Amino acid sequence: MASPRTRPEVDEHGTGPAGGAATADGVAPVDEAVATAAPTRASSVDLGLTLPPLRRPVAVQRPAPQQRPEPQQRSVPLQRPVPVQRPAPPAASVGRPRGTARALALRELVQERRLASVLAGMTHSAFPRTLAGRTAMRLLLAAPFVIVAVLLEVGGVSESVSANVLLVARTATVDWTGSGAAWLGDTFPPITGVVAAITPGGAFGLSIVGALCAGVVVHAMIELMVQRGFHASTVTALTLALVANPLFFFLATENLPAFLGIAFFGLAMTDVVRFVTYRNTQSGFRAGILLMLATLTDPNGLLYATAAVLTVPFLTHGRHQVGVHRAHALVLVFPTLSALAALMFVQWSFGGDPLGAFRSVLDYDASRWPIFWSLFTTPFGLLLLAPVASAWLMTTVVRRLAGGVVGTLLLAAVLLGFVIGTVPMNSAGNTFVLVTLAAIALVPPSTTVPRIALANVMALLQLTIAIAAALQRDVVVQWMDTVLRSLGLT
Repeated sequence: MASPRTRPEVDEHGTGPAGGAATADGVAPVDEAVATAAPTRASSVDLGLTLPPLRRPVAVQRPAPQQRPEPQQRSVPLQRPVPVQRPAPPAASVGRPRGTARALALRELVQERRLASVLAGMTHSAFPRTLAGRTAMRLLLAAPFVIVAVLLEVGGVSESVSANVLLVARTATVDWTGSGAAWLGDTFPPITGVVAAITPGGAFGLSIVGALCAGVVVHAMIELMVQRGFHASTVTALTLALVANPLFFFLATENLPAFLGIAFFGLAMTDVVRFVTYRNTQSGFRAGILLMLATLTDPNGLLYATAAVLTVPFLTHGRHQVGVHRAHALVLVFPTLSALAALMFVQWSFGGDPLGAFRSVLDYDASRWPIFWSLFTTPFGLLLLAPVASAWLMTTVVRRLAGGVVGTLLLAAVLLGFVIGTVPMNSAGNTFVLVTLAAIALVPPSTTVPRIALANVMALLQLTIAIAAALQRDVVVQWMDTVLRSLGLT
């Protein structure tokens, strides 16, 4: 019996079992009609097909998912910088300086705010514009002083009145032919000592030098007020208050050391204000040099320089910085201290006494201390206080404390100079000229009509005080008599 797993053999055409008979296990033969429709198994040989060899399937590798870079780590491709095309500056108009648009705008802004107090002291345009005009103005201003010096020479001023006579007498005793440096101590302060030695004509020659220097100083003050934008009436009033009084003429023609020291101090104060208030470094260096010149021309110049340095903290409006104040003071006093240190070293090297130059000008007298009390008990003392009181009044009006402070310090310096001998007893007008020059340097320009009128009134008040004080000083009265006698008026 055939195994049920064995398949029946099929004839060549696959139509049925071999022999066409029924199988032994009783399976009926398949009908032809049905047999033709049933599927038959065929070989690849009979169909003529070539099957490709079976290959091992290759596993598909999926690409790894790309990780997004964090926003902080994204790399931006470097690009070549594109040059910025700056706009061309506008063409300069006729009569206008060239420059970029920003520079032209800043220049216009400065011109618009020129009269404002915040920019006071920052302009440096000369007045007059030309050198010939400035020279002519200085000579014109010096002419009245030269005339007065000539009148004094003609009338014969008393030697007790003129401090120039004492200076000439002292320089005449100096041995200029020696090889040592003893002349530095004998002629201290050295600048005026050398000037007195080389100026011909003696005291009259020194009067002419002082007269010419007076023209330069007055022009400098006028130029300063014009640069700072003072009103024309205020410029005229302050100039008259400074010049149109006997004290200024007396000081310029009869006391050259004191006049030069006070003049250098007044010019230095203008630069001190520019340096401290407006942070102008060049003005600070110039102020230091001028204070040094004041010390080397006037025996009392060191006290004036000290007063200028002590005024520095009161010039800074609300800036309470100790370090800044110390830096300002160091810049101002460095030239003076350097010059004095060099002078002391030379004196020590050649003479063995570093303080010999200072001892030659000191003449301390304890009996002069009551002069401080006479300020409140005599008419002369009250008139000496009047310029300082006027300075405090002006300080109240313009709200600048430095004016009253420097006036008080200058008065103390002059009085102390009288006591220690650095201010001659026949000197006059020192306090008035000092306070007036300091007021011109410190008072800001007025921009309103009431303030302009008040400043003019204060200036005329100073002039009245100066004339009254001159009439109370004996040496000035004698000097005025000499001038009037030379004119034939007495």
